[in-house]
This record gives sequence, structure tokens and C-alpha cells, in this order.
Amino acid sequence: MLSRILDVFRATKSAHRSMTVPFPKASDILRQQTAQAPGEIVAFYTANSFYEQEAERMAASAIRLGLSVAATAVSSAGSWVRNAALKPTFLLKERSDKRGPLLYVDVDAVVHRNPWPALATYDGDLAVHYSIDGRLISATILINETPAALRLLEIWKDRCDKDPDVWDQVVLQQIIAEDQASGEPQFRVGSLPVAFCWIFDRLTNEKTDVVYIEQLQASREAKQKKRLFMRRIGPKLKRRRERIRQIERILREERFLMKI
Repeated sequence: MLSRILDVFRATKSAHRSMTVPFPKASDILRQQTAQAPGEIVAFYTANSFYEQEAERMAASAIRLGLSVAATAVSSAGSWVRNAALKPTFLLKERSDKRGPLLYVDVDAVVHRNPWPALATYDGDLAVHYSIDGRLISATILINETPAALRLLEIWKDRCDKDPDVWDQVVLQQIIAEDQASGEPQFRVGSLPVAFCWIFDRLTNEKTDVVYIEQLQASREAKQKKRLFMRRIGPKLKRRRERIRQIERILREERFLMKI
């Protein structure tokens, strides 16, 4: 019985590792100049938290590609879900203040390659990724400079403000679904492939030839903090920390990550 359990454990561990996409080294990167980026990557994070380190890592991954990340620190709203509900407020301000397309990326991510050439084909208002089970994932959002995009952000913000304990991406999916079900949809929403929202160890990831944005699942750290009585960390968090060590080793060797 024990041997069977160990066999299952080893098989599962191997399966998760097989999902890992190599983080590109500088020698493998065809650098893209910032002049070729028609828009801006934006992100936000809670001040005085471990998310500051997540922001530094993401910025380092973008800089080596000739890109930049406009990351903004915000005050915590008191919980992980309520902090996530600040997303439409942040994005509404960014969309109002900036010109050109915006690519929002959750700060606990790294950029593998310049996303802008692939995003050039999306001429709607927004584009988001839907998981294989149909859930909208708001970790990566393309927001074009259109009046309808601004209106959608306003509606999203209003609903999240009214009920901040509902996950922001659940609210956004409801808004889009309601609009599409109406007789005259207001919003043109495209679907981003998994390459823009790649969760590094998810077994149900759809297949892709390339990865643009890799999500590192910082929520696993937040969940662990609620279990302080547990001395051992779970396998999901262990895989996250192992993956971060791999990526940061490459960034340090190339001197793009100096403070961590």
C-alpha cells in the first residue's frame, strides 16, 4: 500500500514538473526595443507587503526584454479578496490617464517575451483569458483605448465597490455575460490564449507553443499565512517557491534582479 502511495506521489510530482516552461535566458532573447511597444504594462500591489518583491521580480523580467512595468503601490483594503476588488478602480484611473493600449498583469507574474506583437490583432475593447472550464481569469487583461472599455471599467468598479467581498473576476465575468446575452451588446471582448495567463504548474493548462506571461500564484503565500500553526508547507506553495528560485537565479546571474 505504501509503495502504491509513493508511486502516485512521484507520478503527480513529475506531471507538475512537466508543465514547467523554461524561463528564457538573456542569450535566448531577441531583445525588443521599447519604441516597438505601442502600449504600457501596468500593475498594482499592496504597499508594505511581500507583493513588493513580486513587483520587483516582474519589473526585472520586463526590463531584460526592453519593456517596462508601471507598478503602483496601494493601501491594503484588509483582505486578499478586497484587495483584488481594487483592480477596476486602479484600471479605471490608468485608462483615464494613459494613452494607447494597456496590458494589465497581476504583479505575481514574470514576462517571458514581448507580448505586444501578438496583441496587435486585438482591436476590441478588452481581451481576457478564459480557463478550460470557462472561468474568466483577470490576471491578464488587454484594455484598448476606447469609450466602451472605459464604460466597462466604470461598471466593474461600481459593482466591486458595492460588494468588495466578491472576487473581482467573478464580477467581471458576470458583467460580460450579461452584456453578451442582451440584444445589443455594448462591449467587444476578445479571448486571450493561455500563453498570456500561464500558471506554471497547472495540469489542466491548454497546450501552447509559447508563453508570454507566467503567473506564479502569490495567493498560495497568503493562504499559508492563515495556517501559521502548520510547520510544513503544502506542495503547491513548495512548487511556487522552487519555481521562483529558478527564475530569480537567472535574473541575478544577468544582474536584472539586485535587491532580493
